[in-house]
Amino acid sequence: MVLMSLAAGATALGQTETKKACPFSIVGTWRQEPATASPVFYRFGADGTVTLLSRSTDVPEADFEVVASVNFKLDKPAAPKRLDIIATRGNEVFARGTTAMDIVEHGDDSFTTAHAMTGVQTRWVRARTNRYFITFAARAGTLQDGGPALAMWTRMDGHKTRTETLGLNIVKDAAGRAVPVLDVMPASIADEFSRETRKDSDVMMRLELTEAEFERTHKVFRTWSKRVQDKTLLYDDPYLNAMEFLRRAAEALNQCGDRVRLHKLTWSQFDQVVSKHNLPQHPIEYIRIMRVNNEKLHVTDAMFPKGWRPEQL
Repeated sequence: MVLMSLAAGATALGQTETKKACPFSIVGTWRQEPATASPVFYRFGADGTVTLLSRSTDVPEADFEVVASVNFKLDKPAAPKRLDIIATRGNEVFARGTTAMDIVEHGDDSFTTAHAMTGVQTRWVRARTNRYFITFAARAGTLQDGGPALAMWTRMDGHKTRTETLGLNIVKDAAGRAVPVLDVMPASIADEFSRETRKDSDVMMRLELTEAEFERTHKVFRTWSKRVQDKTLLYDDPYLNAMEFLRRAAEALNQCGDRVRLHKLTWSQFDQVVSKHNLPQHPIEYIRIMRVNNEKLHVTDAMFPKGWRPEQL
């Protein structure tokens, strides 16, 4: 059956991957440890600015308010050894001029600096100002045409929940025939798969991500959205495109380590699966086996943080 064949899982198509340390990204919001009663948050921007924030007390609808703004520079952004904070005017946190810090270690969600003059070390951790999720979901459909299969990216900032969805949809052409299309999913279908349906015909796998994991997987969404827009998809067959898109989104989770359990097929094994089984069923079976292999990581509707606000953390 298809499920057993795909138990070998995601198709790497014979590629041998060597996991590498992911490049460091300082972009985002950080706080220093140990936390104080009135912590300062540091929002590093891609434009080289650092916005200093504090908890908002005067604006009910805002979580943070701006304290000051300075600039920063990394010697090697992807693998930095030095961080310079440059303040044209001094503030309560940084003196006027350049504050130089050596970067002792760094990872996705923390880094440690040592003051270049005093040697005092500071640990920085990402502040949870947003929460991120990726959802893989599909519906069985028919043996001939399959059903919708998608990946959905969800970002929550405590006020608004934003979703972006791309996947395989079955639509009717001008003659009324069912036609598979890889595209941005209609809002109605995306809404259906934003929660568990508990139908035997449906399958869902939802994971909570760190900010860094979200950015790495979201790059797959951006790349494939552009492919759809530019009509530069890899295959003529929509089901093959869907499988490749889902595979790349899932494997991006393991770019820096074994985040989820994924299996791989060689080229010959993949050819055997395609020849023995109905291709329209491959996307849903791929997601189904991912759910089976990672059941403990699945975020149920009961666990999904509706009404979450940053200040609750």
